[in-house]
Amino acid sequence: MFEEQATKVKITSVVIVVGMATMLAAVVTDHWAVLSPRVEKLNATCEAAHFGLWRLCKKIIFIVEEDPQGKGCGPISLPGAQNCSYFKHFTSGEEAEVFEVKTQKEYNISAAAIAIFSLIFMILGTICVIFSFGKGRDYLLRPAGMFFAFA
Repeated sequence: MFEEQATKVKITSVVIVVGMATMLAAVVTDHWAVLSPRVEKLNATCEAAHFGLWRLCKKIIFIVEEDPQGKGCGPISLPGAQNCSYFKHFTSGEEAEVFEVKTQKEYNISAAAIAIFSLIFMILGTICVIFSFGKGRDYLLRPAGMFFAFA
């Protein structure tokens, strides 16, 4: 019985480590979404963008040849003028009036806060699972499961 439970805990731990790695990769990357509009004509500029949890980058790309796949502006790695702006997730009271600009920014802030809280819950769940490896500490698996469910 104990070997079967130890195997389950090991499999769960591997799944947790993989989940934490993908969560950290999602939090630190700037390429959650890449927006590339369709090009209507040649010798024109198009504005491509990519954004993540922390910043939004817009790039103006001059199109000289048609994309054979017809997907749009092309990869964001093409040369062009780039403009990046960082999201302010935590503002002080003085800056609150200035920050009330757009509803879309508020949605981005909410998504960022949810992602940060989710990461904290995953870390707490991982800590509970690690501490549950000790003898007689199986009671920590229930809070670990609750933390992962909250995440």
